[in-house]
Amino acid sequence: MRHRRLLASGHCFSRSPMDAMKSRHSPLSTLRSPLLVLALLLAGCPRSDSVNEPSPSKRPLDGVKLRLAVVNDPALATAIGRLRGEWNAQTGSSLEVIETAENDIARRDSLPADAVVCPSHLLGTLAERKLLAPVPPDVVRSSQWAGLFELLKVREAAWGRETLAVPFGSPVFCCYYRADLLEKLGRRPPQTWADYQDLSALLARRKPSGVKAWCGTIEPLVPGWAGLTLLARATPAMKHRDNYSALFNIETMEPLIAGPPVVDALEQLVATVKAGPAEPLAYDPAAARAAFWRGECAMALTWPTAARGERGEGRGERADGKAASKTQGLAASAASSPADKSQKPEPKLPATLPAKVDPKIRVGFAELPGSRRVYSLSSRGWETRSEDDDPRVPLLDISGRLGVVSAKSAHTEAAFQLLLWLSDDRNSPQVSAASPATTLFRQSNMRSPMAWVEKPVGPTAAVKYADATEAAFRHEQWVGALRMPGRTEYLAALDEAVASAVRGEKSPLEALLDADAKWRKITDRLGLERQKAAYRHSLGLE
Repeated sequence: MRHRRLLASGHCFSRSPMDAMKSRHSPLSTLRSPLLVLALLLAGCPRSDSVNEPSPSKRPLDGVKLRLAVVNDPALATAIGRLRGEWNAQTGSSLEVIETAENDIARRDSLPADAVVCPSHLLGTLAERKLLAPVPPDVVRSSQWAGLFELLKVREAAWGRETLAVPFGSPVFCCYYRADLLEKLGRRPPQTWADYQDLSALLARRKPSGVKAWCGTIEPLVPGWAGLTLLARATPAMKHRDNYSALFNIETMEPLIAGPPVVDALEQLVATVKAGPAEPLAYDPAAARAAFWRGECAMALTWPTAARGERGEGRGERADGKAASKTQGLAASAASSPADKSQKPEPKLPATLPAKVDPKIRVGFAELPGSRRVYSLSSRGWETRSEDDDPRVPLLDISGRLGVVSAKSAHTEAAFQLLLWLSDDRNSPQVSAASPATTLFRQSNMRSPMAWVEKPVGPTAAVKYADATEAAFRHEQWVGALRMPGRTEYLAALDEAVASAVRGEKSPLEALLDADAKWRKITDRLGLERQKAAYRHSLGLE
């Protein structure tokens, strides 16, 4: 048991968790001071005299039964299940871990458990239905909370002006690049999307000897990811420092996706695809990552993961709860049911890393490019960013996991203690790193980045990835990827726009005008005022 290991280490505290709780006049079943008890459990131990070691009857949550549901993430559920015994030994609380599906959550009037670990984008849907308990203020003021990456704690965990979730890790797209090839060319990783386009074209012409399939770059453009990739490209030009709005007008809910920044981004994407693979619409993040390690491209937009045999997930994750890793993976499941049923599904591409990676491949990591040009909604024109205006604007909520607590739980504070314990400095590398939908998210994770990346990355590059990820969550401006009701439908319309433009069926402007019309219909059907309130909440307003 962990308290015995802490005892051997020589740490101690002057009173037991039971004594601490009695001093606050709190019954065991409600646990009025979770952070105090949590600090005692994580940072200290009983008096060094083993005679005074607390008996099971003195454990702070003795007799409390908690239920935790994990949504669409079998690997994460398994990792949490392995810690049930340790949780019970430390707290006296029993823990039941169940798996559930996103559409099951959507049908319920209340959460199916005391706590739920779910895709990050679900926060808005659950919050708008008033199903969640707020995170206690003492948690938000704690040192453990302070150790989270900045945008995770102040943006992704928040809804409106309330903090409603405990972060478990949320990746953003990064740029994999062949550091060995860039060094030979005397080039740096791309700083802007224009740089990226030029570099991909140059690298496409520098095919390494002995390589059959080769291209400059691969981006995730399967259904479920194409719209997210487009938004990630567009956000630096969309997000002017004087405007809250990026995707909708916050007063009218008029879509902004057919405006100049997104049209420009789609035009650049279509041009870049010419230096891409033969089947550009067939890759999800996992397939793009695997293609990079097979030596088929010089750059790729994805993120690393140490999770084995799993595909990253996002908007296209199966709502029926059947794990993509147990079938053909996300790309396969998404391609098997495209938004337009008349379209031929894209080919299914492997996501498994090669058994042996060419030793000449040396990976580098960089944040996604930024933009010195930014569109102002106020002046309805392009501007050049000032030198002190950050050109990079990350797209949040493309994937990730958050822990939330049911507003109807009989053990609200104990449930928050559980989520904090599972995501803390010690347990997060065991729990969150098991899921392909997460990445490192705490300052302490920076000390062990190899826990979060695939083996071919290597220690030096892993440190660079950690630095790039932490930097992405420090930017002043950001855009959330539609973490609100209707997200799936809105993004499906963008998927179709990207596909039609890439195939040459429509111009980027025509494709995005079609998506704009679909967004308006989705908003009207779901209720304009409700959607406006949800969008404003997603921005931290009201």
